This record gives sequence, structure tokens and C-alpha cells, in this order.
Amino acid sequence: MHIRPFAPKYTAAVYQLFYDTVHSINLQHYTPEEVEAWVPSHSPDLDQWRQRFLKQHTLLAEIDGQLAGFANLEEDGRNIDMVYTHKDFQGLGVATALVDQLELQVRANGGDRIQLAASITARPFFEKRGYHLVRKNEVLRLGVVLRNFIMEKHLEDEKS
Repeated sequence: MHIRPFAPKYTAAVYQLFYDTVHSINLQHYTPEEVEAWVPSHSPDLDQWRQRFLKQHTLLAEIDGQLAGFANLEEDGRNIDMVYTHKDFQGLGVATALVDQLELQVRANGGDRIQLAASITARPFFEKRGYHLVRKNEVLRLGVVLRNFIMEKHLEDEKS
């Protein structure tokens, strides 16, 4: 596995991975209506996504030259925005490798804790990594309520 920074030429591929993952993996915990509200089937504004990925600390994971996952920190450099593993690379340590790097970056940015909104699907992964539930959360997207969980991890509790 190779982890590297996001480059603009990968915008379409990263967005497609995001779309495909939500529309396949997350269907185990969300309804088709919820998944469609989360990531609509209409064509995305790739320039808007490119700008988002560039403003954030975005990392890509590749396995055998294929995009296997991506993750990023919000613009504050201290909180996770997105972590997605390609549907064909689940269970291979992609998310673990990416989140390890994000946690290192948060520490480098002077942070002692990290927070995110985890999907129902992702919650067990983050709990295994030492994140704890702060609160249940609901987001209204395209008229549909999506459930997730605000989770947090205190990085000073870990030995580096």
C-alpha cells in the first residue's frame, strides 16, 4: 500500500470511490433513500470537490496502482472530514493506514484530540481505534434525515 497526498488529477476517481462506497457498503445500514440523499446520483461539481480536497489535508491510498481509499482532515487540520475505502478493498487495512496518518498530522498540528462524524457503518471501526461517542447526530440532507455519531479520541492518551 502506498499513501500519498491528493493531486487534482485524481478528483474524479476520488469522487467516484466516495460515490461507489456509499452506494454499496453503506447500504447495509442506510436505506436507498438515505444513501441517495447522502451522495446523489446526479453529476457532481468536480471543481467544487477538487477545491475541497485541496483545502483539506487529503491523502490517497493505492494498492497495486489502484485507488483503494482516501481520507482527509477538515480545514482546521484537527478533525477528520472523510474516510472511505473502495468497496473492493474493504478489510485490507486501508482505513487504518489512512487514519494513522491523519492522527499523526493532527499531533503535528498541535492537536491533542481528534473528532469526526462517523456513519453507522464506520462507528465500530473508530470505536476499535479508541474513539468514544460524544453524541448521536442527525443531519438533514435533501429532505432526508441521516443518522451518524460525533466521536472523539484523546491523542495524549496514546503512546506514540
